[in-house]
Amino acid sequence: MAGDETSDADLVAAAQAGDRDALERLLRRHHDRVRALARRLCGNDADAADATQEALIAIVRGLDRFDQRAAFGTWAYRVATNACLDELRRRA
Repeated sequence: MAGDETSDADLVAAAQAGDRDALERLLRRHHDRVRALARRLCGNDADAADATQEALIAIVRGLDRFDQRAAFGTWAYRVATNACLDELRRRA
């Protein structure tokens, strides 16, 4: 299970270099935490699902700008929080 031992930093570097498998592994690794955050902030499963999808898209789009000054999980959590807040504003 070498994939489980690969650090987020290594996966990020590979994903930034164009490795789609690394990107997929990184997103899978953090999906459940992003989803749980979305569920807490949005308050229901439908909005949480939309916010989770938007968060993962934003993570993919922003990955090239991620400079690893913070842990990937911390950065992804912030991106997900912003996606949830955007979703809540759209629903309001």
